[in-house]
Amino acid sequence: MSFTPAFIPPVDTPEWFLSAIAQPRTSHFALTSDGIRIHYVCWNEQDRDKPALLFVHGYRAHTHVWDFIAPFFTEHFRVVALDLSGMGDSGWRTDYDYSIFQEDMLAVIDHAELTPVTLIGHSFGGSRLIGLAAKHPGKLKRVFLVDSMIPFPEIDEPRSTPQYGRPKPYADYASIVARYRLLPEQPAPVWSQAYMAHHSVREVEGGWSWKFDLNLPPGRIEFDTVKLLQQVTVPTDYICGARSAIVESDRVRRITDTIGQGRSAVVIPEAYHHVMLDQPLAFISALRALLI
Repeated sequence: MSFTPAFIPPVDTPEWFLSAIAQPRTSHFALTSDGIRIHYVCWNEQDRDKPALLFVHGYRAHTHVWDFIAPFFTEHFRVVALDLSGMGDSGWRTDYDYSIFQEDMLAVIDHAELTPVTLIGHSFGGSRLIGLAAKHPGKLKRVFLVDSMIPFPEIDEPRSTPQYGRPKPYADYASIVARYRLLPEQPAPVWSQAYMAHHSVREVEGGWSWKFDLNLPPGRIEFDTVKLLQQVTVPTDYICGARSAIVESDRVRRITDTIGQGRSAVVIPEAYHHVMLDQPLAFISALRALLI
């Protein structure tokens, strides 16, 4: 019989975090045009009169990265988060061309009736939504890119990152969550990492495995991203960590120049790449200041 242990918070977990993750959510599935089930959650589905806010996670992550962020926005927005295909509880594909993730977002936007929606994408999720914003501006109200890597031909070279994740299951739950790592590795509170690890695994035949599809393509440099960013006309803001290993100050300047809307980047002090995990309250404050 399958048994998934309950999440046991570390002893130093703050009360605000426990209160946030305890907020109720409803779970739904949208269907893409090519038949892939895309999982998404709503914190206040009944608030149809409020403008829509859609959170998009990073590479190999899931909706739960927003569990302790999203509740701080329900007073003013109808708040939704999705699992991109091949990740979280969404369906898997046989081919993961990077442009296909736009279909995942479109499916949720249409199924949940979010138009016009404000999109917030972290890292890989942010770079995926750039194409959506460029090609479907009528669906969007505003865009926030959070520590997303935008490559530039003049400073970058074509390359790809290694593919992680072992196909052999881990023996038990404790073994696999002990192996959880943030990529790139960085400091973060034990409680936020423990929560992410708990929601990143699933029981399979022979043990425990990661929720994401091991056949997801490794990260690669995509020079067409900057061209798409130049085509985005909806209001766009860039938020990043001052200590990010992904975007340095020169790249941040190039990104905001490319956006070309006269908006300065919001740089969160002491934050690393996974801003919502290592500086969640500062991230919430910055985003609320821009949105409300």
